[in-house]
Amino acid sequence: MTLDIMRALLGLLKQRLPQLDVTFFPEQPERAFHLNHPLGAVLLSFARSRFGDIQDVGRVFQPRVLHFTLTLVMRQLNGNEGAIALLDTLRQAVGGFMPPDCRRPLWLIDEVFLGQSEGLWQYALTVATETWFVQDAPHDALPRTREEFMKTESNEVVYGEVSLQR
Repeated sequence: MTLDIMRALLGLLKQRLPQLDVTFFPEQPERAFHLNHPLGAVLLSFARSRFGDIQDVGRVFQPRVLHFTLTLVMRQLNGNEGAIALLDTLRQAVGGFMPPDCRRPLWLIDEVFLGQSEGLWQYALTVATETWFVQDAPHDALPRTREEFMKTESNEVVYGEVSLQR
């Protein structure tokens, strides 16, 4: 699920920021990352999850807020193709995007200047979305729905008043 959300976000970014290299954050950035693109790059990483209160449904079922970091690495700070302008474009591209299997569109958490090194300007934009964590369980172990309780012998759902007998 997390990777599906990240892949969808990468697809969106590649579409909305075709002038940049858009990829996952490298696993060994100090050794593996070299900006070869003439303008810059957006590097996507999963930052963390926060979990809400468990919903009382007989199984572990709770909201999960996922945080992602988009690191913008640019050769230029100012101007139409600089870090400041592209940070504005990046923010507009992701804010409000609805990832798959999520209950809320992406919202913005914060953005921060990471620094400048060897002519590369770096900013990080953190965004979040919400989904559910649902415990794995066999189908027959899941709670029954109201409709399942109200099925007749012929598998028809009967609505209306139900009388309980002792």
